[in-house]
Amino acid sequence: MKTLAIETSCDDTSIGIVHFDGNLFSVEALLAYSQIQDHQQYWWVVPEIASRLHFDKILEVIKNIGLSKVQDVDFISVTTHPWLPGSLVVGKAVASLLSSYFTKPLVQVNHVYGHLFSLLLERNISDLQFPLVVLTASGWHNDIYYVDSLKLESWSLKPQWSEEHPWIAFHPFWWYRIAKIWYTLDDAAGECFDKVARMLGGPYPWGQWISEKALKWKHNSDVEFKRIFLSKETFEFSFSWMKSQVSFLLKALEKKWTPLTEELICDIAYEFQEAVVEVMVKKLVRAWIAFDAKTLWLAGGVSCNDRLREYLQSYAKEKMSEAIVLRPMKKVYSMDNAAMIGLAGILEYTNS
Repeated sequence: MKTLAIETSCDDTSIGIVHFDGNLFSVEALLAYSQIQDHQQYWWVVPEIASRLHFDKILEVIKNIGLSKVQDVDFISVTTHPWLPGSLVVGKAVASLLSSYFTKPLVQVNHVYGHLFSLLLERNISDLQFPLVVLTASGWHNDIYYVDSLKLESWSLKPQWSEEHPWIAFHPFWWYRIAKIWYTLDDAAGECFDKVARMLGGPYPWGQWISEKALKWKHNSDVEFKRIFLSKETFEFSFSWMKSQVSFLLKALEKKWTPLTEELICDIAYEFQEAVVEVMVKKLVRAWIAFDAKTLWLAGGVSCNDRLREYLQSYAKEKMSEAIVLRPMKKVYSMDNAAMIGLAGILEYTNS
């Protein structure tokens, strides 16, 4: 089974072709136009500019993939929700055009589900150990999901509510059943990274800049942030207070006429990153233990953070030595990309 995938949910015009042979999702082609340079002067993704750039570039990227390859696919997959409406409209319009011209079925894909299952790309499904818990984290979302393999005799289109955790509903999705265990109550981790980096004078995109500054950290006892866990019993996140702590510290330094030196910026970046990473990891491991999972997965743009991966590996092994920690096979699969949309499209197509 093969699909052409289109991803235009934010600031990347990404087109890909994904093939599934029954056990392995392989990426036959993946091209994208990145809008990072177009938005740098505004210090943020400008929705109107993003949608216009998708409109200008999408056909060019598809032509570079090759129209003959489009003709060979079984169906078209496209991101339809959530995120920037104007950007999504461009992808949906082009997908509809290709679907009509080549008489191919059209499959609508949830962007977050793309991230959730991106770990299956170029990985043998038979090697995975279920159940698992997944942290999907980016600039827009910060959720924990439970994923388990689904026995054919128990397959049902209707949601099944958990008796032990009555607020959770398990939904069938292809050979799996999934449930959103919990989510962020305000800012996502990636959004918080962006806003804090901007406070410190960093360039867009900001997440990587914070990590680079944190590597130059020298211990400063005056820079310390509280870890916001909210509750020890539940799994929800809240990162807005993390952003506020940095803001309060910068205002206090300004009142004292303390210059924001390069060394101080690195100390703040390090302590901020440690605080966010610690909360995400401990919440994820708490869910892993509570749901008796076998594997921990990281997905979404924030999963590219090396410190997050390192901390999770260490803390999970400390709690349970047999812990398995995975993230997408390539860094590009963690970012917004058409390959993950193609994979989710195949799951959706076979589920319909």
